[in-house]
Amino acid sequence: MHINKRMRFAGAVFAFATLLVATAVWAAKPEDDEREASVVGAGRIGNPIRGTTIPSASDFGFAVSERGGTFVCSMAGPETGGFAGFRVMLVEGPVAPGSLEIHERDVSFSGFATIALIPGLNGATQTVLDGVPYSVSARPGPARRARMILNIPAFTQALGGDTGGFVAQGDIRIER
Repeated sequence: MHINKRMRFAGAVFAFATLLVATAVWAAKPEDDEREASVVGAGRIGNPIRGTTIPSASDFGFAVSERGGTFVCSMAGPETGGFAGFRVMLVEGPVAPGSLEIHERDVSFSGFATIALIPGLNGATQTVLDGVPYSVSARPGPARRARMILNIPAFTQALGGDTGGFVAQGDIRIER
């Protein structure tokens, strides 16, 4: 019974993340004919980037333009849960307007996230932290070539590094 609840929760988290990304993609589209660059990515992180990220399998999604966007990364369920002793770790938040930078093959953006942890900190059943600064750097491409690095300064030292890695499933792309 307890496993079914966890699996339903993990499914709900993934469905919520998918809905957030779909909404962000729609909201990030320019209303007129101007061609504003945006970056869209969704998938699953697999192998870490040697010397740069720690092992952290996760599902992610984002849609970002110069006007802002949304970002979500979840570690929940049987394939990605259990990270750093948490059954669920969800990082979700808006992307700050004006933070998107595109430099040749690399992109970056930042914002303030809400982070949900189960079990929570200091023995709590759950912990929700609001307004936590984060930044993402990514290299667009198809699965096995694209990569994403999530930096949350409040957690980097405690975890032993930034999370993220190579995209095992999905892709990251720049749209104009």
